[in-house]
Amino acid sequence: MCFIVKYGLFVANVIFALAGLTLIGVGSAVLAMWSAALEVTPAGVNAILISVIVLGVVVFVVSFFGCCGAIRENRCFLSTYSVIMLILAAGKMYLAVVIFMAMDDIYKNVVEWLNKAFLNEDMREPFHAVEIAFQCCGTTGWQSYAGILPALPASCCNPDGEVCVPDNAFGGCNDIVGDFFATYGVATASILVVIIAVELIASIFGFALCNNVTNRRGATV
Repeated sequence: MCFIVKYGLFVANVIFALAGLTLIGVGSAVLAMWSAALEVTPAGVNAILISVIVLGVVVFVVSFFGCCGAIRENRCFLSTYSVIMLILAAGKMYLAVVIFMAMDDIYKNVVEWLNKAFLNEDMREPFHAVEIAFQCCGTTGWQSYAGILPALPASCCNPDGEVCVPDNAFGGCNDIVGDFFATYGVATASILVVIIAVELIASIFGFALCNNVTNRRGATV
């Protein structure tokens, strides 16, 4: 039984570590792509992305110590690890619920930010940077520039050397960027749910292994 719990905890932490690396990868990829839009959106968006990356690092580090505690059967490591797992699971459960409940607002907020930036002449260049990063045009398509600019900006089309005209322009940024963030939110919340499940299992295994080690060492005294 001890063997099953010991290596079950080890495997759970390997999965846990991979989930942490996934959070780091997803957060870093979105942050890199969204860096062009930082002037268009509130600073809080950048803070959220950085928080996801930091959370991934914490998950990975804790899982590493969990693996060490399981293999070495260290009671101090195991008990501390199990308590931390419960605390992290509770925190991520709250975060996952908040993200799922906010899904309907993400698209609306992104569209609102983009519309305000598009109508602000001082934000025109940052908005063009968003168009290049996400391969989109205006808020709802090339029609957005009617009466605003004499011609479509180059950021609305592929940089293939051709003149940017409605026939080769990208779709609207509202839909493309809004869907991107909605998808990112669902992916992040889904990863959190997986991590929560693994954390709860790992915590149970950690307490069980710690208790087993205590009983075995007590029996040998």
